[in-house]
Amino acid sequence: MNQLKHIIFLVSLTLVLPINSEPSRHYKWDFPADHGAHHEFNTEWWYFTGHLTSATKENYGFELTFFRVATSAKKLDANEWIPSQVYLAHFALTDDSTQKFDFFDRLNRDSFQMAGAELNTLHVWNGDWRVTLAKETIEIFAQTSSIQLQLQLDGSSPIILQGENGYSKKNHEGSQSSYYYSMPKLTGVGKLQVGNKAANISSANVWFDHEFFNSEINSQNVNPFQQSVGKGYTGWDWFALQLDDGNNLMVAQVRSGNKTKGHYYFGTWSDQSGNKKQIDQSMIEVVVSDNWKSKESKINYPSKWNIKVLDLGIDVTVTPSVSNQELNLHHLNQLSYWEGRCFVNGSHSGFAYVELVGYEEHQ
Repeated sequence: MNQLKHIIFLVSLTLVLPINSEPSRHYKWDFPADHGAHHEFNTEWWYFTGHLTSATKENYGFELTFFRVATSAKKLDANEWIPSQVYLAHFALTDDSTQKFDFFDRLNRDSFQMAGAELNTLHVWNGDWRVTLAKETIEIFAQTSSIQLQLQLDGSSPIILQGENGYSKKNHEGSQSSYYYSMPKLTGVGKLQVGNKAANISSANVWFDHEFFNSEINSQNVNPFQQSVGKGYTGWDWFALQLDDGNNLMVAQVRSGNKTKGHYYFGTWSDQSGNKKQIDQSMIEVVVSDNWKSKESKINYPSKWNIKVLDLGIDVTVTPSVSNQELNLHHLNQLSYWEGRCFVNGSHSGFAYVELVGYEEHQ
């Protein structure tokens, strides 16, 4: 009950925070400073998803995500008891061999160093879950009562500015946008402990996304996904493909509630050297060929896709390694979403992470 009261208190502080900054095409990027927090925007997230192979050839997928949401506490003279920022974090592990998916979540204020993000470098944490850039190594750590993950990744991987110089439109009208960049293939090694089973991770291929923007967050909606794509749009499907030829593909489908208008697409192809090609939305096709219904949330999710990028000759099928990779967050009064490890086959082969948001609103 005390935890529930704590959550309700945090949510009640998350009122609309008017901030004048809006993304533009002329932002001057500065790394590693821009890996840090941007408090001139009220919503920000750091997303790490990846594919892990143990020394004994067992395969896993993981997600570790940190969300920052500004509150209206400045009006209330924020102090250690009244936070100016709320931090959410999600940690998930997919085990191909057991077909098991586990996820965990945290919600903390920035008070007393319970959670936070530094301003001029990559150091974000929620409790003892953390991601830190130390020289040119990105260190990831997350643990629960049953799982512990430690990774050391090469932080010198190329940075891909999504959209136009990192300015990423989220709908046809351009009414919602974000600053958005990726590091699509961070490679490294690490250790994974699941129960009594310990595994040395001999190969880690991790996709890092960082976005920051303004959204109309209110006391009824602490979930940072909401209202990040604009009015008239119901959610999105995001695909991050790491291909065996060393190239990477990001494709996003922002679903429109207007059948005449149609969905909005954007995407980027990039290679190992950091060369990139922004993909025109007319070149992207996403077709669903299977579905999966959650027994817990009762949400019906797409569960297999054919993705084409016509001008690049890409025609692939994306299939989940485990059907149930849903993060059911109803206990926090948040929207549930599906985010999971997938296989890529067809004209190109490889692995992908897929995120599906907004389906429970439109069943």
